[in-house]
Amino acid sequence: MAPEVQRLNIKGGNFIFLDRSGERAGTFAGVDFRSSIRNALALRGNVRVARISLRDRFFLEQLQSPLRYEPEVLELSKISARAGNGEIEGYFAMQPETEDSPFTTNVTFRNVLADQIVADAGGSKGMVQGKLEGKFEASGKTANPNELMGQGELFLRDGRVRQYSLLVLLGQMLQIEELTELHLEQAQAKYHISSGVVTIDELILRSPNIRLSASGTVKFNGKLKLESQLAINENIRGRLFKAIRQNFQPISEPGYFALDFQVGGSIDRPSTNLMDRLVGRDLRDFGNVINSLLGGGKKEKRPKKKKPADAAGPAPPSPSVAPEEALPQPTATPAPSP
Repeated sequence: MAPEVQRLNIKGGNFIFLDRSGERAGTFAGVDFRSSIRNALALRGNVRVARISLRDRFFLEQLQSPLRYEPEVLELSKISARAGNGEIEGYFAMQPETEDSPFTTNVTFRNVLADQIVADAGGSKGMVQGKLEGKFEASGKTANPNELMGQGELFLRDGRVRQYSLLVLLGQMLQIEELTELHLEQAQAKYHISSGVVTIDELILRSPNIRLSASGTVKFNGKLKLESQLAINENIRGRLFKAIRQNFQPISEPGYFALDFQVGGSIDRPSTNLMDRLVGRDLRDFGNVINSLLGGGKKEKRPKKKKPADAAGPAPPSPSVAPEEALPQPTATPAPSP
């Protein structure tokens, strides 16, 4: 007698995957799997997963797909899922018996709430609003994340950017209300991935009077290096303080003037030299600009300057000297300047 397994079912399974350093890479909760076994080497079935967490920063819900397993391929041929109340469709195939387990994947998504995705990733809730759509295709090796290569596009529909501290500060300082809440007519990004680096080929955020653009790299460890540009039209430029207005130079786009700046740091803690490019590095000049923009302010009281020792008055006269003789004689030495 030889036992034969004809079906394999899993109900309500939970799985945790760790990376090589022992950190949690992914969590699969509520896994339902129903399959039929064709022979000792082939399996067909359907899989459903209630919730998937990737690095506790990106979450998928209600994932389901047909599944096929053979020694040469593990395939999820028709993936559907939800993220940020939006719809995701895709394909995934891996060669489990080949060295380093190479894989290919492609994903399309639409109507994904940007606010929820940003909040789940650790960003500020309410900062970005709108619906995301786009596509991504990639290939790589599961044993080596740095082998990932791919490209994609991302669009934000009906987008708004608000409560972003740098833009709010700029809007208040430059008296440009539009910067405190950008209503985006265009918001898109094109990128590609290779050797552990995401290269932003084009990033554009455009409102009726303002355009923010950038290109550069984002490493898998979160490090940022972006060459960026803030462009404004004549309507906005004409309202700026003269010293700042001169920093915006004409560009190829008719009617627009731009200022180049850099973004560095990390995704969690970005940094930029935009302020320095706007007002200069000298903090005293920066203070003067802000005071001028805000209509002045309380003048700081200037501390009284002590007289030098050699300019001090004579010692009080002794009682035996007449008052007239005790008075100091006038001299031509000028008083110390403040």
